[in-house]
Amino acid sequence: MLQFSKARGISFYLHVVIGLFLMFIFGRIFMPIYPLTDVGMQVVGVFIGVIWLWCFVGFLWPSLIALVAFGLTDFAGFGQVLTMSFGSSVPVLLLFSMILFGSPQHVGATKYITRWFLTRKIFNNRPIVFSFVFFFATYALSVAVNVTPSLILMWTVLYGVLKELNYKKGDKFSTLMLIGTFLGAISGQASLPFTGSTLAILSVFETASGVTMPIPQYMLLGFIYSVVVFIIYCTFMKIVLKPEELKNVANVNTGMFDRDPLPAMSPLQKANFYSMLGFVFLMLLPSFLPDDFIVTELLNTLGATGVAILLTGAMCMIQIKGKPILDFKAVAASSVNWDIFVMVAVAMAIASALTNPVTGVIDMMILIFQPVLGGHSPVIFFVIMLLIGIFITSFASSMVIGIALMPILVAFGIEAGANLPAVAATTTLLLHYSIILPSASVFAAMLWSNEEWVTGKEVFRYGAVIVTVATVVAIAIIMPISLVLF
Repeated sequence: MLQFSKARGISFYLHVVIGLFLMFIFGRIFMPIYPLTDVGMQVVGVFIGVIWLWCFVGFLWPSLIALVAFGLTDFAGFGQVLTMSFGSSVPVLLLFSMILFGSPQHVGATKYITRWFLTRKIFNNRPIVFSFVFFFATYALSVAVNVTPSLILMWTVLYGVLKELNYKKGDKFSTLMLIGTFLGAISGQASLPFTGSTLAILSVFETASGVTMPIPQYMLLGFIYSVVVFIIYCTFMKIVLKPEELKNVANVNTGMFDRDPLPAMSPLQKANFYSMLGFVFLMLLPSFLPDDFIVTELLNTLGATGVAILLTGAMCMIQIKGKPILDFKAVAASSVNWDIFVMVAVAMAIASALTNPVTGVIDMMILIFQPVLGGHSPVIFFVIMLLIGIFITSFASSMVIGIALMPILVAFGIEAGANLPAVAATTTLLLHYSIILPSASVFAAMLWSNEEWVTGKEVFRYGAVIVTVATVVAIAIIMPISLVLF
């Protein structure tokens, strides 16, 4: 007799059955609703089914099963599906960027980034400035590595600081600092278009629109957005915290972090650190060089994927004191998130089908969303898109919702005459700030599960503040800036 574990109860298997039914059966037993075609009905079934499983079950095996289900539709054979998914440059870029950005973490170079920020004398005896510096250090580390290692490392540092300052679990300052550190980490993830959920969402946008997202402008917009949100959050901390709650941290200084000085960076650590910066530099370089310059033509020919592979190969080839700069096997084993890799590959394949005229999906989406998104000016459409995105993401994964929204954004954005890169960039950044519920993202779940230091009630309360602030900033500040940048 089938036994259900606590981790996989009846609800888990119910979600599995619903997801599999949608992927394999739904599109074949129900007549398509105009303007969907027969093949469109099959593709929609696979899409809704995998979205359902992503939201309620997990990422890895539902993505693999979705590949099989997609290969059984009349849209494409299985071999073609593999080419559309794993043969796309996007998952390859994701794979090599995870390795490139994971190598500095592997050799211990990233702790120097943290130490540099935490030894700036500007925050001496300035508790709110210290908070801003701490959040920004987390942001920089997240950009340099990834959300998970940066968040874990900075939370660990924060625990020690709080204990030394005689703050305990449950104190308002402790709670606000923990949530603010998460805010810094997720802002870094949102601001880097080379990896993770940001790459997945923007890649679907590029597939649906045929428009390439400009990297320098996106990163600058993400930086501005993050800094503004940090400043407002720190101002909020100053307003809600009473003077006696800041008394312990009033004398915070750089000496707290210099008591255990780090040794000088080793040549291997320096090589990894500069290689990481070199990748970002090469991605930005074509935007500042003439189009007909040989370096520009070379970098544009290689693209981000080619540059990532070239740097990875060079780092594996070059040795320092008998060790390669990048230990590929070791770094890949610890840094590659296979769930996200496979999910992105599947998303790319399904996105190309959803936007193909043969399926009729775009025409159907226009009919469904016309009452809400249709007939507006570009600015009103921009605002409505942001509000819809942040509302839905409060209940489901930001990456999943971002992927699902991009074809809709493109279809109605074209109708409204909107600046598509500006709307897509601002929407992508805003979606990452949804932390009201743990379902918003894997990282939001990490914050909610940190019950030793913060309660779910506190995350909900202050998370609502962050979502409100991020939405207002997106509409009032980031939207106008994006229209200028793109």
